[in-house]
Amino acid sequence: MKPRFLATLVLVLFMGLTVPVWGGPSTEDPDLPVILAQKIAKLPRERLRRIIFIEPDGAGLKVAGTASVLNSIIQKAGGLTPEGLGAREFEPLTVATWGQLKPEALVIRTKDRAAVKKFLAQRTWRNAPAVKNGQIWDFPDGLVDVAQDHQSYFSAWLAGTLYPDEFGRPENLVRPQEKLSAKPLKLAMPYVENASIVDSRLLDFVHRSLVIRFKRPQDVISTASGAIKGVEAVGNSYSPAPTWPIYHQVGFDGSMNRLHEVLGLSADKAALLGTGADLNNLVVTTREYQDLVVTSLITAGVEGNAIRAGSDEGAFMEPGTINIIVLANRRLSPGAMANAIIYITEAKTAALWEMDIRSVQTGLENPATGTGTDSIVVVSGEGKKATYSGGHTKLGQLIAEVVKTGVIEAINRQNGKTRQRTVQKRLAERGLYYPELATLLEIPRYQGFMELAFSLSDAHRFGQAVDLTAFESLALLVAGEIAGKPIQKLDPPEKGSKTPVPLSMALGALLKGKKNR
Repeated sequence: MKPRFLATLVLVLFMGLTVPVWGGPSTEDPDLPVILAQKIAKLPRERLRRIIFIEPDGAGLKVAGTASVLNSIIQKAGGLTPEGLGAREFEPLTVATWGQLKPEALVIRTKDRAAVKKFLAQRTWRNAPAVKNGQIWDFPDGLVDVAQDHQSYFSAWLAGTLYPDEFGRPENLVRPQEKLSAKPLKLAMPYVENASIVDSRLLDFVHRSLVIRFKRPQDVISTASGAIKGVEAVGNSYSPAPTWPIYHQVGFDGSMNRLHEVLGLSADKAALLGTGADLNNLVVTTREYQDLVVTSLITAGVEGNAIRAGSDEGAFMEPGTINIIVLANRRLSPGAMANAIIYITEAKTAALWEMDIRSVQTGLENPATGTGTDSIVVVSGEGKKATYSGGHTKLGQLIAEVVKTGVIEAINRQNGKTRQRTVQKRLAERGLYYPELATLLEIPRYQGFMELAFSLSDAHRFGQAVDLTAFESLALLVAGEIAGKPIQKLDPPEKGSKTPVPLSMALGALLKGKKNR
């Protein structure tokens, strides 16, 4: 039987799930600067690559100059910053400069990916080695924004991206692969021997794993591995961002076998899930009814690949995951375990809708139903037998409650999102930015107006609200109130705009009112 580790950590680097709210890594390894320097020192000089950081600049591009902290980060990652970058923090990138720099790799922000790649597709720019070889790496906007405070983390992630072959070779490791510490976790299930959050060092970087060991082997159903009998342990393991490209290069079997070995698990008797969400943000939720007890253990990150089922493209897997483990003090039949997956999924989706989590592909139009790599483990357990776990049962009710509550709290811990986040943040999640409306959107009355537009936009999108004349009248009243005089007509939306009609009306009302004040 193959290792039960879900292979979700692939080389697609546009999520920031290792941090809450991108205030920086939640548990940055204090040894990381030394480890990174030691690893870079092992790289042959001829393997180091010329790297620049670029951003859109109006109709062109700009490059990080020598005064930019980003070049210091690139150098710590083993990159060579070419001469001729200019002394300022950012310099316009001309065709002449581009030809002189000959970059072998480009670093950009995730939000700039489409614009930069479209620009570089032009004949004048596409002959650089970085463009020819597809060496364009993007990183979460928030990580770039706080790079000065977390240089080691950003540098390590970049270094792992640039040199995955070298970083993955056993002879290039600088620290032993070992278990570092374990923090006990109390779970009130009679068949659980013990549970803990284990820190281990693998590929020189700290991994964090939830491990739940059973007193006796249990039957388990896992969306990663199917129905499994005789499982001695289940869990969820966080791998830090610098290791993701390394895993893609060295393969999962070897890497995860080492993780099982470090954790003291038998690969064919353990059901582990993989995640980029930090296990320090794990949420444990328990509900009871009479003698029935249900517990969920959830990690969740939605900023990298939240999607809407049936609407978004499934071109590849991106890291970014909601992982859910459910335990009950009941012996679940195979049907009850399978049925639990349905109700767990419904509860997860209900949580995302309540929080207005948007699809990262089509967020302007669509709320998310999950991420592209969500996983579930349900343990059969021990106790009275249960043959059904749907919504009409108390067992199903408690499962849904612990999952929905846990998902909401886990997203809050990992990504800093709450139901009550600001209108400006909710606009940004839809790809809309209106700094000129910041003052108006601090006024509760106009916050409520925009919140109404958000909800109405989704209802209109799905055909639940068709006639918008009443809302248009409200929008005109709001515009007139802001302007201090009647407004007879809103400006039409920009040609080709994908902004939902109610949201376009609301934004148009605020802008029109402000313009005519």
